[in-house]
Amino acid sequence: MKKYLLLSIVFSLFLCGCTQRQNEVKNLSGMETIPITDFETYNGRFSEFAEAVEMVPLEFTDESILGGIRKVVLSEDFIFVQDKSNRGGIYTFDRNGKFLYRIGNQGQGPEECLALFDFSINEKDKLIYLLDQPRGKILVFTFDNQFVKSIPMNYYASLFEYQDGLFYLYTEHPLFCDPLYSLVIKDMNGELIGKHYHILNDAEKRHTHNCIFRKRENDILFAQDMNDSVFVLSDGKLSPLYYIDYKDKSMTPEDREDIKLHVRRPIDILLEKKTIAGIKDIFEINDKVFIKSVNVIIPVLTIYDKVKKEVKTYQYWNDDFLFIGSGHPIGQYKDYLLLLRDAEGIQRSMDHFDNRIKEGVLTKEKADELRKMIEEKLPNIDTDECNPVLFMVKVKE
Repeated sequence: MKKYLLLSIVFSLFLCGCTQRQNEVKNLSGMETIPITDFETYNGRFSEFAEAVEMVPLEFTDESILGGIRKVVLSEDFIFVQDKSNRGGIYTFDRNGKFLYRIGNQGQGPEECLALFDFSINEKDKLIYLLDQPRGKILVFTFDNQFVKSIPMNYYASLFEYQDGLFYLYTEHPLFCDPLYSLVIKDMNGELIGKHYHILNDAEKRHTHNCIFRKRENDILFAQDMNDSVFVLSDGKLSPLYYIDYKDKSMTPEDREDIKLHVRRPIDILLEKKTIAGIKDIFEINDKVFIKSVNVIIPVLTIYDKVKKEVKTYQYWNDDFLFIGSGHPIGQYKDYLLLLRDAEGIQRSMDHFDNRIKEGVLTKEKADELRKMIEEKLPNIDTDECNPVLFMVKVKE
């Protein structure tokens, strides 16, 4: 019973996602197909694709108590964190994890957010953009927390990204937006540059969902949740990039539509059909594509090597650098994957060090060294005064 309850919670969070357009772009020219044919799972190791792991504790203070973290973005000098429970501002840390200040506050003033939905950064000009969704505008601050201006968007986006002077905004409930499209592109003055995915004024089709924006150095990976197609956004254009082919494991359009319209519970469909409902997240670093999918049995992470044309599917992966279970990626920066782990999870990993020694994958000397390092970085690991820890996984070239 507990098992099914846990699965229901997990998949409700994962799969009450975006509108699925199954008939879209599967055969467009220029779209590379990534076939996921090997569904025999195994436990992967970081060392298969990474060369190092850096552990960065986020400082716990009275002003920086983090709960569930929604988003982490790095710059050369800062770590920016959006907390799920804080709709007002962005917690700012230095690259060593020391808390500096919070950018933005909740309120109705000209320098405040009524409700912060998302944020993005302009590293070149050292600016951070906060999306105030209820008021349809973007607030601009400097990295050192100085308010610059607000930009009216006349578009009530749920998610967005900035790159090279353009804002890419997304919602699936654009009935009060200009124009009535799910993905729009606007310039620094809020003027329309492009639009994609027209939404009809049909009450049965109105649902607010998520999409995937994965910002890279020169472009943005884009995918709609519960879809199999990946695009690239660059210079105001949307171009096809990848089609993730799950073969006979792909969920039918009818089942995805049932999930989207809440006709059937995601957990019931997944347990019955044992199929995949599409992409949950995607990252690409150094010719390696990391694809996060959702299913009851099939593993949730696949790594595609674009050079070798090899596909590896993982049920779990092991950190054979720090031997800490750190979960799945939540972001990327240059050649790093970003992952998070709470103090309780790190402590559980340390409790298993003796088992790792017996298995022969960890020496006693290395275990003692790791324990000392963790205790120095997390002196309050045994208390509640400990924020989640950021792990930076450096991907091999």
